[in-house]
Amino acid sequence: MRLLDLIFYLLKCSSKVTIKELAKTFNVSTKTIQRDLDKLSVLGIPIIIYRGKDGGVEIDKNYIIAKQVLKQSDYHALITSLYIGEHLSESIHEASLIDKFRLMDPNKCSDIINHLQKHLIIDLPYPNFDLESELCQIINQALDNQVFIKLKINHEMIEVLPISYVLKPEGLCLYCYTGEYLLIQLAHICEANLSSKICTDIIIDYNDNKEKIKFI
Repeated sequence: MRLLDLIFYLLKCSSKVTIKELAKTFNVSTKTIQRDLDKLSVLGIPIIIYRGKDGGVEIDKNYIIAKQVLKQSDYHALITSLYIGEHLSESIHEASLIDKFRLMDPNKCSDIINHLQKHLIIDLPYPNFDLESELCQIINQALDNQVFIKLKINHEMIEVLPISYVLKPEGLCLYCYTGEYLLIQLAHICEANLSSKICTDIIIDYNDNKEKIKFI
């Protein structure tokens, strides 16, 4: 992800940037930045490095990543996916990915977005979900460590093993296990805390278990 962010950052800069400045911006060492620049060069990104007292780094201003990597249909599909994603996920919206692509090819990106805004209206009955929220961070820790969490739902505490998120028409839900399989709307969860309990049962994936899930 840092490599892509580095490309966007260099494209956005109006003048060359020193390796030290890049290291400070991305909170890594100068050696790491140098390795990243080498990787980008190997991938065909036209990195220009100026040596000496007034040296620095920049990307050839005539370079447009989308034209090098994506076909027209690929590019349109990508922008459409980001447009839809920004209406679903708060983290995608805050990442401003469309604005970053607009930096690289303003006319093409704007044409696609204007067309989508006119012909594809997204009006969902639930707010954007945020996988970086405090609740989701706790759930994510439990998912990563395969441990149970204690949830407070409507003044009742239950202990569940999170298995996966599921995006339903009702909103973002948590598919989980507590002796039986549950699907819980995140909007109904008032509180969440990690538990030290682990699961030794064989877990069934959501897609193989849809008919046996209790919806909360």
